[in-house]
Amino acid sequence: MGMPITIDVRDAAVLERTFEEVFDELVRIDRLFSPFLADSAVSRINAGTLRPGEAGPLIAEVIARCRGYEVETGGYFSAWAGGRFDPSGLVKGWALARACAILDLHGHRDYFVDGAGDVRTRGESEPGTPWRVGVRHPVERDKVVRVVVASDLAVATSGTYEKGAHIVDPHTGRPATALVSLTVVGPDIVAADVYATAAFAMGLAGLAFVEGRPGYEAYAIEPTLRGSWTTGFDALCAPEAS
Repeated sequence: MGMPITIDVRDAAVLERTFEEVFDELVRIDRLFSPFLADSAVSRINAGTLRPGEAGPLIAEVIARCRGYEVETGGYFSAWAGGRFDPSGLVKGWALARACAILDLHGHRDYFVDGAGDVRTRGESEPGTPWRVGVRHPVERDKVVRVVVASDLAVATSGTYEKGAHIVDPHTGRPATALVSLTVVGPDIVAADVYATAAFAMGLAGLAFVEGRPGYEAYAIEPTLRGSWTTGFDALCAPEAS
């Protein structure tokens, strides 16, 4: 789906074939869901050559999840914006979750999985040291504005860093421009990824939306570079970054 994936496993007994299994699964997901591949299921659904109900159980699962999140977010997350089916806003986090499930199945308890800046961590980077995930500065690319101390947490960011104003408000059909970045932290990478997209489209109102999701916190940056955050976000951050 046009994104790099990085996996860092700190357990001593990790095997090369475990990584092969993870990346085989990611390739399989890409071949099903990539809007950039003409023969993917998503592309065939949009071309009218494949009915969604005949596309298999993984497509059915993703469609059901997209419908559920569309309702939960009041339509700010939609896989059908613009009249085409594009579940990329959910599938990225969903693919990372499936990669983590494979690592869990093989008994790994200390790892870091990064998909284009969306991160799922487990355990520690080394004994006594939790993983640290930086929230990137939207202008100064070599700096971070906050550092999340992330043991067994997901961190997902939506913003204009790489693709410009590419997130569309489904209610207006226009790009969402009230924010330049919105980061969500919580226990589930799928939900964090979806919430980040939806809350970004909502603008500053997205912070209140995330505040209403138990276990999730958010940090937003406006075009003026002013930062705002939910009430529990500070508690997740390294003291020196507060």
